[in-house]
Amino acid sequence: MSRLYLTAREYEALLKKQNGACCVDDCEETEGLIGEHSTPNIWRRAKPDQLMCAKCHKVKTLRDIKAIWKVKRLNGEALSQYERRRRYGAQLRGPPFQSHRDQPGALPWKR
Repeated sequence: MSRLYLTAREYEALLKKQNGACCVDDCEETEGLIGEHSTPNIWRRAKPDQLMCAKCHKVKTLRDIKAIWKVKRLNGEALSQYERRRRYGAQLRGPPFQSHRDQPGALPWKR
């Protein structure tokens, strides 16, 4: 899925609509605003419809990730942690740890 970006004219229109500040009520940041979707792009593909500062954007992104995975679990597209443990066991298995001495090309005097 390709991203949809704001044009300069659209960015200026959003900036004017939000009075030049971040869209979060408690935030008064006016510099370095980022175009962001009010709903995650996975649910409704559209251009960004609000401007946020980087700090608020980070909080929203973490909240969106949790919401997206919850919907995937409820729709049966992803396993819950309990189903994963039941199916694959308590420990996730991966490749064994490799010491720096065992790596090819490693010099014996380097740490």
